[in-house]
Order: sequence, then C-alpha cells, then structure tokens
Amino acid sequence: MFCAALIGAACTAPEPSHPPPAEPGAAYVIPFGSVPRAELRRAELALADLTGRRVTVLPARPLPGGALSSECRDGKLETPCPELTYDASALLDAALAKLPGDTFRAVAVTTAPLDTPSHERLIGYARSGERGIVYSARAPGVYLTEAAHRRRVRHIVAHELGHTFGAGHCDEACVMRDVVSVAELERMPEHPCPRHRADFDEGRARSIDSADFRADVGAEQMRIGAWAPAAAALRDAVRRDPKDARHRTALGLALMSQGRLLAADDVLRDAAMQAPEAPQPYYARAVLYAAGFDPYRASAHLEAGVLRDGDPVRAHRAAGILYQDLLDRPRAAIKHFESHIRYGGRDPEVIARLVYLLSPTTLTITDPEVIIASWDPERGLMIAALPPSGGPR
Repeated sequence: MFCAALIGAACTAPEPSHPPPAEPGAAYVIPFGSVPRAELRRAELALADLTGRRVTVLPARPLPGGALSSECRDGKLETPCPELTYDASALLDAALAKLPGDTFRAVAVTTAPLDTPSHERLIGYARSGERGIVYSARAPGVYLTEAAHRRRVRHIVAHELGHTFGAGHCDEACVMRDVVSVAELERMPEHPCPRHRADFDEGRARSIDSADFRADVGAEQMRIGAWAPAAAALRDAVRRDPKDARHRTALGLALMSQGRLLAADDVLRDAAMQAPEAPQPYYARAVLYAAGFDPYRASAHLEAGVLRDGDPVRAHRAAGILYQDLLDRPRAAIKHFESHIRYGGRDPEVIARLVYLLSPTTLTITDPEVIIASWDPERGLMIAALPPSGGPR
C-alpha cells in the first residue's frame, strides 16, 4: 500500500521516453465516477512510460455501492458519513472483474477517498501478481503546476505497479519507499533502487502469452470469485506449459470451485502423476474428497501431502484444520496440531483449536517457551506466555 496525503505534493515528470516493446498486451486506464480529463491523461502518460504498452482510456464506470467503506455503509458513525469513502481492495476487485482480454496492466482512477477495512486512508493500492492498481486523485489543497501533477501521478503509479511486479516496500532511495507524509512524498525518488530494478525489469518484460502470466490471471480471478474466467486462464496456462504441475493443480481448484468435481479429479490426478513428490496436488485432492466427493479417500491423500511437504510446521497446521473442519476427526486433528507445535510452530489459531479440542484442560509447551492456555466457555481462549523454566518471570 502507498499511504500518504496528496495535498501539496510538488513534482515533475517526463513524457513517455521509449516506444512500446514487441511483447503483446495492452494497458488501460479505468475511471470510476467523474474523473477530470487531465487526471486521466496523467495516468495514461505514466502507465505508457512505465509499462511500455499501448494505453487506452476506457469509458467511466460508476462507483460500485458494494465497495463503499463499511464505516459509511453500515452506519457505524454517530453522525452521517461526511463523504463517501471506498474500500480500495473492493474497488480494485471491481476493476479486475471486467478487464479486456489483452490486459497487461490497468490503472483504476477515482476522485473518491480510499481506505482499508480498518479505515486507514491511503492513496493507492495493489496486490502482488495481479494486473490492476487503484489510486485516488483527490484534488490537492494548493496549486500545482502540470509538471508537478504528472510527477505525483507517476510516483503513485510506479509504486503500485512495483507491487504488482512483486516488489515490496523499501527503506532505500527508491520509488518503493512507503511514505506517510506530504514531505516524504515530495522527496520520493522517481525510480526503483538497484535491488528493486530487477523486479521492474522482469515484470515489465513479461508477455501476456506466457504460461506464468496466464496462471497469475487465473489466481487473480479465483480470488475475486470469477470461477469460469479463472478456469479458462488456467487451462491456457496448462496448454502453454503442460509439464508444470502447479498450473494443473490450480486448474483443478478452479474446476472444483465451479462444481465440476469429476473434471477436477481428473486434472488433479494428472498433476500428481506429473509431480509425484509435490504436496499440492495431494492437498487439493484431499479437499476435493473431504468436501463430499469421496470423504473416505480424503485422509490418505492428506497424509500423502504432509509426507511430501518440506515445511512440517505449515503441513501439520493445514492437516489439522482439514481434519477438524472438513473430516470431523478430532483425534487426527489433535495429532497434527501437536506435531505443528513439536516442529516449532506457535500459530495462535492452532493453539486455540488444540485447546478447544482438549477442553477442558490446560496445554503446556515447555520448549523453547511455556504457553499455558485454557478454554473458558464464557470468555473463550485464555493464553499466558511464560519464559522457559528458571528464567525471569
């Protein structure tokens, strides 16, 4: 997230400096609500320069009521909401749900204020590996030159695009630096640092025709619940790289979400045959069977996934939750939760679930720390963390 105030940011920005590459794919600017034409032009210039793709400004879309911040939508304020604020994540989801098929990256622009579910105000928002970003073009409180406006927009777009390319926040002189004040925004460098330059170069060079790009589109569409587009993108990924079991596993999950269980089983079976040592196809088949397709076969596949998983802390956590939530086998869940702890895991949810399953009792973990937890029917979980025996209290 790029959290800062827009007011008073003074910057400059160049016109696009290089022609579009030969890679296919286009970029789009999507206005939500009424957005000044000049702001759309600034976003267009920034997106063209930063992606090297042809940019098209799409017709304006209405701000979706479902993206309203819960603070305003649910009437949680004692006084009427002073202005309509939108959840940045939900607004980005709305943009991703209707992208042209040749989209490489898209910038959604609004003049409405944005926040997070915790009501933290922000300018821009993006998620790693997805095709879209969203930012708020709130009118600054002081006069800015056009060059300053363009530089400000370029900083915002560059920062959020960096997140889509997999770059995280940076403490160096870098456009990925997270800023929380106007002064920091004004001092933000225009380009990534050497460490993050590779993320930008690799991300910008990706083709929308590659198997990995199509798989990312599938994951993006699955996250927003668009199962049919997700399955189509993942089928394309499998067609382009039939030897990658990850793509087949993801396709199986998409088909499962569509309710196409027999097709999902076939795809996941192929994935397990292609990558017999990979745990993911086994986990996916365990979920498929546990959800009602064939519950008696779920356990064998779940245990096979755990055996193949290189991360025992994660593996035993996942297995315990599946046994408890889907298979209704509390003893098996307890065994895996205890293994999670034995391998060094301290996930609070695991501890809470284990205490609940052992209730009424007290759970004591002695190495490397002591966690005493108990389940109170009235107050829920109570946990006290203590240092190792003999240490200071």
